[in-house]
Amino acid sequence: MRMFITLLLLFNAFIYGANLEITSNNFYYKDGENKAEFSGNVVAKEGKNIIKAGKLIVFLDENSEAKEYRAVGNVNFEIKDEKKDIKGRCDTLTYLPEEDRYILKGHVLLNDILNKRKVMGDEIVLDNKKGESYAKSSSKKPVKFIFKVKSKK
Repeated sequence: MRMFITLLLLFNAFIYGANLEITSNNFYYKDGENKAEFSGNVVAKEGKNIIKAGKLIVFLDENSEAKEYRAVGNVNFEIKDEKKDIKGRCDTLTYLPEEDRYILKGHVLLNDILNKRKVMGDEIVLDNKKGESYAKSSSKKPVKFIFKVKSKK
């Protein structure tokens, strides 16, 4: 029963206190491990934000509150609010709610719908609190940035 109450409290607040709904084929939680694991066709929805992955791990702090979300395996996502509409894919997505930061790793493709820009690289970090983002790539493949420019007529 304690586990159920902990999970109910945990998943009622994700980003900005909105409801988080997670569906998956499997779920695992063990008292004392400070994490909950969802696997198999995972879909996490919070408002307009969606993450789809093979696995989602929610790491908990000492108060059983989520301190980190990590999606792994064929990750597809959509991050929306009044200022952004971003769709993309990567191998691993980590979200740190206290810092409001997304860390995207492995074959990252980020499509900024509102600004009509695409970024590709090995790692992209979106720091919403600081209003910063950056991309890194390996020496074999450079970061690729595609955006529209106005033509001179």
